[in-house]
Amino acid sequence: MVRTSGLSWSKVPRFVKVVLVLQGVVIVGLSVWMYKEYASNAYLQTYLFSLFQGKGSIIAVLGLGGLLGTALVGILLKAGNILGEIENLSEKVQHQTGVTQARAETPMIMPVLKVVVAEPVDEIGRLHRSLQRWNEKSKQHQ
Repeated sequence: MVRTSGLSWSKVPRFVKVVLVLQGVVIVGLSVWMYKEYASNAYLQTYLFSLFQGKGSIIAVLGLGGLLGTALVGILLKAGNILGEIENLSEKVQHQTGVTQARAETPMIMPVLKVVVAEPVDEIGRLHRSLQRWNEKSKQHQ
């Protein structure tokens, strides 16, 4: 079970929300500025090409791994938040007065699966299976 810290986005202070939005705007702004500078500056292109020469695939893999890791952490945090909210709802329902739990009067019948032994496909497997059957028959007659 995933435990949450008890804070939801609606309970986060307004100052923290403003700081997070401001950080996002700064990151996007610097990224756009860096791209425009790279696209228009031949010296920067040459410098970065020589700096990352032969290391481009490593940087791409690390960048993709970081992106996937960030997405995974976000998904896990959101799932924990949802599970915490569901847990709170179930506790609220249990504490309400006049709520009765539905109970089944008759026990449910569970289906039983039959265990089937796979038939061997080669000669050695067939020989082994026939020896097993012979051994089982000899134990039954004793």
